[in-house]
Amino acid sequence: MPTNKHAVIRYQALDSCFSNKYRKFFIEDLVDACNKALEEFYNPKENEEKDESFYVKKRTIFNDIAYMESSKGWNAPIERVYDGHKCYYRYQDPNFSIIKKELSNDELDLLDDAIVMLNRFAGIDGFAWVDEFITNFQDKLGRKKSSVSVIGYQKNQYLKGIDNLSEIYNYIINQQVLKITYEHFTKGDMIHIVHPYYLKEYNDRWFLFGITEQKKDSLISLPLDRIRTIEPIHIQYIPNTRFDFDEYFDDVIGVSVPMDGKPENIVLKFSKECFPYILTKPMHPSQKILDKEKRIIQITVFQNHELVSLICSYGEQVEVISPESLRSKMKSKYEVLSKKYL
Repeated sequence: MPTNKHAVIRYQALDSCFSNKYRKFFIEDLVDACNKALEEFYNPKENEEKDESFYVKKRTIFNDIAYMESSKGWNAPIERVYDGHKCYYRYQDPNFSIIKKELSNDELDLLDDAIVMLNRFAGIDGFAWVDEFITNFQDKLGRKKSSVSVIGYQKNQYLKGIDNLSEIYNYIINQQVLKITYEHFTKGDMIHIVHPYYLKEYNDRWFLFGITEQKKDSLISLPLDRIRTIEPIHIQYIPNTRFDFDEYFDDVIGVSVPMDGKPENIVLKFSKECFPYILTKPMHPSQKILDKEKRIIQITVFQNHELVSLICSYGEQVEVISPESLRSKMKSKYEVLSKKYL
């Protein structure tokens, strides 16, 4: 294995670690990052017995850091920040990097297209980097922004917790365990040690999904507007190997996935006025028409409170035909509601 190529891969891996503002890299983490980078580059066969020299150890990384800091290297401004009795490593100047990359014309054209989507987050607390990126992109690379807005997205700039969105997003990408103070509606402040996996928006509200140190066998969902504090902590991150979030929410409306039970066929009948609206804006991807003349449709989902809320939003324009359990639930709700207006 060429030593110089081996070293270049390590330097690039270390540069990425030192530049990362959303994760603390202790010496053990740096060793793991370098070994992972080497494995990904050389891609040794799964059953092939690896030479011990393939992997690096702490001494090699310490020597690499010393070289990167030296005048023969890059005079890298690497600082050591103590966290208890251990220290983690980062660049003192967050904009420093030993790697200078130029963008191709194709990449610039793709970024022009991406800016249209990035503008959706412009102006939201926690995503100030979007405005900064767009400005820097145009100024430094001579890309002109249209002064006329041609597309708009709904966003609630007053939504609580939205300022945490960018921060949590980066923690997920960097597999960083978090200590979260969460304000429960009835139990007050609660502390969760969370291994964050996924962010999802529903009804203009963001939710964080992950597992906790207290309960590792099931997902927890935390609305961002109820999160009070977030603190990264040095605990071994448990990667997500159980939940496929591309499919996890397929059979639900909203974000509440019941731990037991299974999806049910929900049959609904709509009024003449409302039925065309339901056809053009389906309640769920599983929606299908059972009887067009009688305006009856079916969706196949779990029963959860988001489903009930959605049905309630149509008021007298909809009737639950089946299952009986949901029909009874809706009947009880409307009986309670009607008494409020006696």
